[in-house]
Amino acid sequence: MVKTYLKTFGRMFKKHITRLVSIFLMVLVSVGFSAGIGMGKDSMVYSLSDYYKAHNVSDLIVRGAEAIPDEKLAALEERYGQENVVRGGVVETAGGELELSASPKVTLTLAGEGIGEGVTRLYIKERADKDKQNVSERREDAGISGAVLPANEFSIAAERAATDLAGVPLGETVTASAAMGAMQLFEYKFTVTEHVVGALHLAQYGDPSMQKAENGGEDDYEPLQNILYIYTDEAHPLPVFPMNEAYISVPSLKEHTLFDPNYQTALEREQAAVEEIFSDEISAERCAVLTLHENFTYRSFEEYEDKLEGIGYVIMVVFLFVTLLVVLSTMTRLLEEERGQIACLQTLGYSPLRIISKYLLFALVGTIIGGGGAFAASWGLAYIIYINFTWVYEMPPFSTHIAPLFFFIVTAVILLATLAATLIAGLRMTGRAPAALLRPKSPRPGHKVILEKIPVLWNRVSFKYKSTLRNVLRYKMRFIMTLVAVMASTGLVLAGLAVLDACLFTDVGTNAMIGVAVIVLVFAALLNAVVIYTLTNINISERERELATLMVLGYQDSEVTGYIYREVYITSGIGVALGLPFGALLCFFVFKVMNDFATLSSINWFVWLLAPLLSLLFTFFVTLLLRRKITGIKMNESLKAVE
Repeated sequence: MVKTYLKTFGRMFKKHITRLVSIFLMVLVSVGFSAGIGMGKDSMVYSLSDYYKAHNVSDLIVRGAEAIPDEKLAALEERYGQENVVRGGVVETAGGELELSASPKVTLTLAGEGIGEGVTRLYIKERADKDKQNVSERREDAGISGAVLPANEFSIAAERAATDLAGVPLGETVTASAAMGAMQLFEYKFTVTEHVVGALHLAQYGDPSMQKAENGGEDDYEPLQNILYIYTDEAHPLPVFPMNEAYISVPSLKEHTLFDPNYQTALEREQAAVEEIFSDEISAERCAVLTLHENFTYRSFEEYEDKLEGIGYVIMVVFLFVTLLVVLSTMTRLLEEERGQIACLQTLGYSPLRIISKYLLFALVGTIIGGGGAFAASWGLAYIIYINFTWVYEMPPFSTHIAPLFFFIVTAVILLATLAATLIAGLRMTGRAPAALLRPKSPRPGHKVILEKIPVLWNRVSFKYKSTLRNVLRYKMRFIMTLVAVMASTGLVLAGLAVLDACLFTDVGTNAMIGVAVIVLVFAALLNAVVIYTLTNINISERERELATLMVLGYQDSEVTGYIYREVYITSGIGVALGLPFGALLCFFVFKVMNDFATLSSINWFVWLLAPLLSLLFTFFVTLLLRRKITGIKMNESLKAVE
């Protein structure tokens, strides 16, 4: 008896393999996207945090209008340790010139290949402190050591060439000459011996870093054209350049992940302590204490993280809703198909829980296999999202740190909801008498549909469309579930297109966000296709006897397929039409959680046309895929089977 019961497992899985595949695909697409967005956000945070620790990026930078006083530097060293405080300087030239003093007027001029009309920033650091903080990553070496340089020349590093960074060639000599009127005061020569990626300048665009202090928080600060790193020591002093910066690395902050609440709290505490040390200079507006929030690279990373999290949460809810709806529909309708099998097991004395267990196992297997595939898909998606940001940044290595919490939460929600619904439907089914289950399910009684009450319209409809409309509206629950699923998936397609449109045409995004928008669109399209395929496939499976009857009556293949296709197209068409207002609502929430990324009015008109057209196109291709299933129905077997 146990052996017989076990055989039913294999037969059920074989018979309903398409339903199992449907559950697998729904979970794969939904969980893969939802967890992938979450893991993509986490990978950015962990990768940037690993880089921050490995390169000992400064947590705080004190920037003054004049050189940092020795007593202030000593106070910083006492609080944070001498090894965690580095003195340096920063000057900027616009158009190659910098006014060093107003009276008498002294002008510093930079000249050399790559030094143009844009802003060039020079960082000055003591050579002994070169490798302690903000460690640059070397990219190219000219093979020129300090020993072979002339006595009056200095070795410098230049930021690598990027999108808006011109980049000074290796071996190029940059001259820095100071003059007071027509009188030449001095001239320095700097030879570029290496190209580097500065730890504070990961953006490939000219980086308006620390713009809060330099431009009052404005966002239109002129991008940098070049960044040079000049190292000096007692043997090679550069007295004209003020050492007006102090870089502070707070050891306790390195224990935290960047920008998490604990980091934020500790950072604010340390910023307040440093501001207290420099209170006189700050009150006179001669000094500012900056954090990574004022750095363009790190701040934009944080903003992208927030945008990813926002779009992930909103769209995840819709993905999960559609997935639950379709998976629950799949399992409840499977139990209806298995009513005869359930009745037989009841007559053999099996308990309701034991009967239901195999259907719970069916749902469990489909969800777990889908979840396994989704984990791989989500990790791959997180990597793709991460790679997208290489178009904008010199990204640190992809962190191998995996945060699976988001994945397990999403999978658990789907799994528990599916098992609960299967259990409830199974208990309802096993609560009925075996004799009632063995009898064929009585067809629903015919009722006039709402259109029949409008003779002006109904009398103009041909017979085949009258039967189609009756079938569509006869099974209200099936119609509503399909309608809602198609509506939601169409809304997701519209949201994906709207975000992509905002990035491409309204200039509010970057290449990285374009990549994310494309990912949203692709997964929304996949979900749309899987939803239509699953629900249509179930519809065909439940009506094999009805379709076989039409074949026996002499209907051609095109007429039989049209019988189903018309129902699919009508239901999908209504769902797509409702998907537009739903998609508009979804876009509104997506834009809001992405910090007003765009507005509904900024969406181009063709997006509103393209979204429904894509959904209808997916429907068309799905019906083509299912044509063979319809025409391949075996008439004799279907007519003999009990529904």
